[in-house]
Amino acid sequence: MQWSDSVVQTDELGKSVLIIPMEGQMHTDIRPSVYKNLAERIKDVNPDLIIVEIESQDRQNNFAYLMGYGDRNEFNLFDADDLIEIAKVFYIELGDIPQVAWVKDSSGVSTVLALSWPTMYMSDGGFLRSTAQVADFMAINNEDTHGKIREFRVINSKIVAEYGDRSYALVRAFIDPDVPLSGTWKGKKVEWEESTLGDFVIDPGEDSQPTFTSIQATELGICEGIVSSREDVLLAQGIREYHLVGEDITSEIEMSVDDWREELADAKELWGDAQQFSQWAGSGGGDEAIRNRRSELATLRQILKIMKKNPPVAKRLGRPYQPGISIRYLEQRIEELVDLLDRMKNGGSRGSGGGSGGRGGMGGR
Repeated sequence: MQWSDSVVQTDELGKSVLIIPMEGQMHTDIRPSVYKNLAERIKDVNPDLIIVEIESQDRQNNFAYLMGYGDRNEFNLFDADDLIEIAKVFYIELGDIPQVAWVKDSSGVSTVLALSWPTMYMSDGGFLRSTAQVADFMAINNEDTHGKIREFRVINSKIVAEYGDRSYALVRAFIDPDVPLSGTWKGKKVEWEESTLGDFVIDPGEDSQPTFTSIQATELGICEGIVSSREDVLLAQGIREYHLVGEDITSEIEMSVDDWREELADAKELWGDAQQFSQWAGSGGGDEAIRNRRSELATLRQILKIMKKNPPVAKRLGRPYQPGISIRYLEQRIEELVDLLDRMKNGGSRGSGGGSGGRGGMGGR
């Protein structure tokens, strides 16, 4: 028998609890527009407690990434603006509503996001991992650009630390590989510092970043405790009787993931069609070439419409070589095709003029 068995879910009695799932890929599955659009409805529901359930491993570790383990399409870089906009929704717009974060597992940007909640619980076997994806500025050789991006990340880590009532040194260590992290016990709390002079060293710096297991995070006061269920979280919050509210909101967040991924699948299929039409047009002539160029044009317009309507699709399709197309590139290519078709109708071309496939799609990145 678990202690949490004493927590009872009812239809209407007890505390009202709203579940906010954050599962999947940061900046696409987990993105600020979803929560911004629901903020007013959440305020109307006015729950006694919001539980934010986080499970996101954009990159489980750098070794797995370098070895190609897992789907590289699921690995995003660090969008600092995006991160802060998500945190702002919960800290500012919904700040009057009590909240806790339940980290089932996190890696990379999701770890930094998780630290923006002062009250955090973790699943047994879960991690707070940092990876090189949040320190992509380290690969920039230009000193001026490197320094500007690094300073921008540092400023944003201060915001996360403020929101989460956490040590700035702790949060920054997850972002900057060159900054060391050590701690010293002061009573029941750990005082963190950007050095190796504390009583215990977590991160020596020198191109390394910290990783905490759920046990370590609990022992060091980063999280409140280890849980295995939603009822464990509620019991830790002193709630023994509860009912769920805003279930339509929870479902809408889950559906937003399915929706954009379906649109992504459609856009990828259309991109393959556009490449095929381009190849056919390039190898033919006359009316057949004109028909294929028109089909290519219509297909690219469909893709452009999807990308403008769905920012996560645009973000995903714009990644290098996957296939590395951007809204700007599509707009340019559409203009070229319109001009090309005018010339073809006047007998000025057999249908050449580049194509949608191959490295042609890289021009707009």
